[in-house]
Amino acid sequence: MSGDVPDGADVEALRIAREEARTTLDAQLSTLDDIDEKALSVFRLNVAVVGVLLSALSFAAATDAAAVSLVLNPAVGVGVGLFVLSAAAAGLTYATAGQRVGADPEGLERAADLSEADALAWLVDSYADWIRHNQRTNLRKAFLVTLSILGTVAGTLGLGIGVVAAFTGLVYIPAAIAVGSLVLLAIIADLPGQVYRIARNTDTVGATVAVQSVQTVMAGQRAFKGRDSEE
Repeated sequence: MSGDVPDGADVEALRIAREEARTTLDAQLSTLDDIDEKALSVFRLNVAVVGVLLSALSFAAATDAAAVSLVLNPAVGVGVGLFVLSAAAAGLTYATAGQRVGADPEGLERAADLSEADALAWLVDSYADWIRHNQRTNLRKAFLVTLSILGTVAGTLGLGIGVVAAFTGLVYIPAAIAVGSLVLLAIIADLPGQVYRIARNTDTVGATVAVQSVQTVMAGQRAFKGRDSEE
C-alpha cells in the first residue's frame, strides 16, 4: 500500500464504505455462527446414535448372541463407521480456522496516529482483507458441514441396508438405491460446486484504497475456537 488516498475517496465516501464493510462482515460472522450451530447439532446427533447403537448391541449380546450375529453385517459396520466420520467432520467444522471479527488492539493504536481520511482508508482496506479471509473460512466450513450432513444420511442408509440384509438377504438392490439417493443429495447440496469454489479460491488481494503512512492492512481481531491456523 503506497501513494495518496485516490481522488474522490473523500471522508464521507470512506465512511459509507466502512459502514457497508461492517455490514458485510457482520453478515459473514452470522453465517459462520449458523454453520457452527449446525455442525454442533450434527455432532451431538451422531455421537448419540453411535452411543445408543453400541449400548443396544452390548445389551443384546449379553441376552441373545445369535440375534446380534444376525444383525451385525458389513452394511451395519459401514453405517456406524459413517456416523463416526460424520461426527469427525462436524467437529472439524466447528474447530477450523478463527474468523476475523474486527479491528485488533495494535491496529487501533496505530490508527489513532493517522488523519481521519487515512484512518478510514486503512480501515476500509483492512475490512476488505478480513472479508476475503472470512470468505475462505466460510467456504471450508460450508464444505465440511455438508460432508457431515451427507455422512449422517449415508450412515442411516447403511444401517437400513444392514437391517434389510439381515431379515431379507437382499443387499445389492438396497445398496444401489442408497448410493443413488446419496449421489442425488450430493448434487442437490452442490457438493461438486463447493469443491470447485474451494479449489479456485486463492489469497490474491484485489484493489485497495492506498494510504501513504501505512504499508500493510490491519491484521484484524480473530475469534478462536480450537484448531486455528496462523493465516
